[in-house]
Formats: sequence, C-alpha cells, structure tokens
Amino acid sequence: MRNAVIGIALVLAGAAHADSFRADAMRAHMRFLASDLLEGRGTGTRGYDLAAAYVAAQFEAAGIEPGASGSYFQNVRFQRTTALASSKIMITPERGTPVVLAYGEGFVTMGDALAETKTVEGEVVVAGYGVTSPELKHDDYAGLDVRGRIVAYFSGAPERFPGALRAHYSSSLVKLANAASHGAAGVITLSTPADSARAPWPRVIRQSRLGTMYWLEPDGAPHAVRRDISSTVSLSPAGAVALFAGAAKTFAQASIDLEAGTLRGFALPVRASIQLASVHAPAESPNVAGVVRGSDPQLRDEYLVYSAHLDHLGISDPVDGDAINNGAMDNASGIAAMIEIAKAFAKTPARRSIIFLATTAEEKGLRGADYFANNPTVPIEMIVANINIDEVMMLHAVKDVVPLGSEVSDLGDSVAKIASEMNLEISPDPYPEEVYFVRSDQYPFVKQGVPAIYVGMGYKAVDPGIDSKKAQIEWISTRYHTPKDDLSQDLDYSMVSTLARFNYKLGVEVANRTQRPAWTKGNFFGEKFGRK
Repeated sequence: MRNAVIGIALVLAGAAHADSFRADAMRAHMRFLASDLLEGRGTGTRGYDLAAAYVAAQFEAAGIEPGASGSYFQNVRFQRTTALASSKIMITPERGTPVVLAYGEGFVTMGDALAETKTVEGEVVVAGYGVTSPELKHDDYAGLDVRGRIVAYFSGAPERFPGALRAHYSSSLVKLANAASHGAAGVITLSTPADSARAPWPRVIRQSRLGTMYWLEPDGAPHAVRRDISSTVSLSPAGAVALFAGAAKTFAQASIDLEAGTLRGFALPVRASIQLASVHAPAESPNVAGVVRGSDPQLRDEYLVYSAHLDHLGISDPVDGDAINNGAMDNASGIAAMIEIAKAFAKTPARRSIIFLATTAEEKGLRGADYFANNPTVPIEMIVANINIDEVMMLHAVKDVVPLGSEVSDLGDSVAKIASEMNLEISPDPYPEEVYFVRSDQYPFVKQGVPAIYVGMGYKAVDPGIDSKKAQIEWISTRYHTPKDDLSQDLDYSMVSTLARFNYKLGVEVANRTQRPAWTKGNFFGEKFGRK
C-alpha cells in the first residue's frame, strides 16, 4: 500500500511539472548552445568544452548531483583520424585504360584508424546491400565468393525489412563485420540516386573532411576498429559510374534493380587499388553526466538514463560564406529539452534514480554514448532503460509523435499511453531509409541490452495548409548538417516544449513503475542483445 501511495503522489507531482516546460526556456538554452561563440560545438574543441561547462552549470544550479565518479565530466580519450587529399582509388578494367578517382571528387573516406598509409587491392564484387539476415531469409552474399576481393555494396537495407530491423542491418559496423566474415579484403560503399538526393555530394565531402574519432581502449587501441578491414570508402555518383564501366549491368540499372529487390550479386570486370593516406592525432572530450537519486530505497539503485548529444560538426568548409555549423535543431534542441526535464526531476525525484547524459562525439559515430554504454558510471545491469532526445523537428506545429524503437520493448506501451493523455497521434517512421534508429545515441544502449527509445515530433501539421513532410525533406536536403541549421531559421519553440513534456511524462512512467521495462517477446533486439 505504501508503494502505491508513493507512486500516486509521484505521478501527480509529475503531472504538475509536465505543465511547466516553457518554450522561452527552450529558446534561451538554444540561443547560447547554437550561438557562433561556441563555433559549432565540435568534439575536442574549446566550443564544445564551453557547451559542456554550460550543461554542468545548469545541473549544479538545479541541485543535480555529479554523475561521473564525483564529477559532472566523464572524460573520453580519442584518436582523431583524418584522410589526406593524396588518397586515391585506381580502377583497372580488364580492357581499357585505368581510371584514377581523386579524394573529394570520385570518393570520400574517413581514413584508416590503424595505419597512416594503407593500400587494399583486389577484384571487385557487387553484393547488393551487403546484408545477411537469416531471420528474414535474405543473403546478398548468396552464390558469391568474395574471399580476398573488394566488396561493393549499397548503403541501407531492403525496404521490406521492418523499421528497427532495417536500421540494424543498415549499420556500417554490422555490414563491415558481415563482409569480413565472408573473407572480403576491403569495402566500397555505393549510394543510389535517391540516397544522393537526400545527402548531396557537396555535403558529403564537407563532412568527410572533418574526419572521425574512435575512443581509445586502456591499451591505446581505437575501439571497434577491425584489423581485417580497418577502413572503407564511399563513391560519388561519378565514381560509381566509373566503377561499373564495362560491366554487364550499368550502375544506373543496378540501382533500379536494387530498389526493385531483384539485384543479384555479380563480379565487376575491374580491379581496384584503394590507396589511403591518413593523419592521426589525440583528442579528449567529455560526456556530461548528472544524477537525481531515486526516492524508493528498493528501486533507487536502478537507473533510467536520458541522453542527448551535445556535440555538432564544428567549423567546416563554408556554405555561402558561413563555416560555423551551429547545430540548432541538431541538437541544441534536444539538450535544451533534457536540461528542463532534469530540473523537473530535481524538484520531485522519481522512485528510481535518473542519469542525465549529454554526450560527445555523436556526430563522429555515436562515440560518446558508446563509450558510456561500455564504461557506465553505474553497473550496466542496473540501467533499466534509455530515453534519447535528438534533433527536435520544430519547423512548425505538428499533432503527432514518431517513437523509434517502440516495437522492440514495452516502452512502446508507455508511449501510447502518454500520447493519448496529451492528445497526440502516433505516426510511423516517415523516413525508414534514413535508419535513424541506429544513427542516434539510443543504439549503443540497445547493443548493451538496455531497452531504449527515441521519440521525435512527427509530420502531421496542425495547419492543414502546410505539407509538413515536404518541409522536413527540404530541410534535410538543404540545411541538415550545414551551417544553415542556425537560429536564423523560423523555428517553433513550442515543439521543443511539447517534446520535453512528453519525454518527461515518459520518464515519470518508467522511473516509477515497479517492473523494469522488458523487451517484446521474441523481438530480434531482445534475443540478440538482451540479458539472459
């Protein structure tokens, strides 16, 4: 009876706080985090450190305890890897003249994390999406011998794959492991015309020049870098056409067959020599962690983790004279929401403890969240769930939410309940091809067996005269990951307020329930990653 009374009191307190998420508070946080003064919050930069200090100060002012062994900062040591312009690919056809693809024109790469000079040579074999999925009876390697060869595969996964599973098999790490298990010597990634429309080549070049980072193991080795295939390259549309020159099937036809589901693997009549030059440099950057202790002696040693990435791209090649990638929607919006959620829980703690985690290096491949998930500040088995907040769509008011991962655990039931309470509709992922489920910070938690969810604002405009999905697609193709994602945009801050309220109510539900969140019975992620 006592626990029931406590639970009712906490839920009522939560309902009161849920009405306190002001749009002006969201605007104020974003005004600082997305200002030019922070120079795009690039991982390992002074601008990011200023942002981290700001979040820590907000936590401390609200009475939120340090969440990283007595500190607000969980420092992460990285190796920064950047490709040099001298990198190149030579394509030698069985008949004809060799073609050289230049870095930035014919291809891009993040470089090789293990060697500053690296050459991979071999015949080239096309293997569809590069996916092997026994549970969905799909194998792009069927009938192919890729041992000692270079595999060329398309980004993404088959359209018929269900949401989160499609995202999982689109993961570059999953594909790389699959290629290595089949004996491939190297990997080339291809993009369909539809991919290229969503991610224009100039943006791809600009981001590749920023390089990547890998967090370092205690022995100094970069984490999750394979020694058998330690680097990859991605071809431009022109580079892909050159690779397929002389083949029985053109690149354009292969792209059409891929999307129709009829592409079968085949060898190209070429050899490729991938010659990479990279530079390595050390870097450090902290995750920011705060904790609100639970009120229930029986549950306070269990934790819910809220996460949102604090970093963005920093300073890049300029676009229309502007080189600062301010990252207003991506992800100053999510950090603003998380700060206000943390303040609400600081006033009225839940039964379970709650960690608020602002991650670094998300834009480098979810590295900060992955570091925390592998090196948690509390025992990983005591983390019951993760709620991630990333890139709040705030172009205009909408009346729906999109919960990514709702089908993989009973967190989806809580989402449905809260959506009903808030008179919000639940919509399916409008962009499954973008595979956001593996591209944001909830995924490292999933891989450690923690049920996780990422709820975003949807695409059904309150104003019937607005084509919300069209507006979002335009934003993704013209502003996403560019300096144009700044505060000069016409933004509806009420959407950040709405999402903060939603995620707060979700946290109240999760942190106060007696039973831990559970994987959906028979679900792929629970079977693969769940604790036995």
